[in-house]
Amino acid sequence: MITKTNLHKIINEVEWIDSIIGLVGVSIILGAALFVQFFLHEQPCPLCELQRAAFVNIGIGLLMNVRYGNKASHWGIVILSACAGLAVSIRQICLHITSPEGFGDAFLGLHMYSWCFIGFSLVVVGSAVMLLIYPEKKKIQAII
Repeated sequence: MITKTNLHKIINEVEWIDSIIGLVGVSIILGAALFVQFFLHEQPCPLCELQRAAFVNIGIGLLMNVRYGNKASHWGIVILSACAGLAVSIRQICLHITSPEGFGDAFLGLHMYSWCFIGFSLVVVGSAVMLLIYPEKKKIQAII
C-alpha cells in the first residue's frame, strides 16, 4: 500500500535522479567541448563560448534542484538558459548555412553548433516534461 510518506519519498528520489542524469549530460557536453579545444586544438569562437555559458547555467539550475529540491523556479532557470543557448546556436547555424564546410570539424555529419542546437532543444523539452510530471509538493498533498 502506498502511503503519503512513501509517495513523497519515491517522488523525491526520482526527481533527484532526473536532475543528476541532466547534470551528467551537461558535464559530458562541456567535457567534449573542452576536449575539442585542448586536444584537437580548435579554439572556440565567441558564439561557442556563449553556448558553453548557457550549458553552465543549465547545470546551475539542475544543481539547485539537487540541493534545494524540485521547484518550478529552478526548471525555469534551466529552460531560460536553454532558450538563450538555442538563440545563439540558431544564429551560428544561420551564419554557416551557406558554407559547405561549416566551422570546425564535423562529428557524425554535424558541427558542434548543430549538436548544441539539438542539446538545447532536448533540455527545453525534457524540462517541460519534468514540470508536467512532478507537481509541486502542495499539489501532491491536495491529491492525496
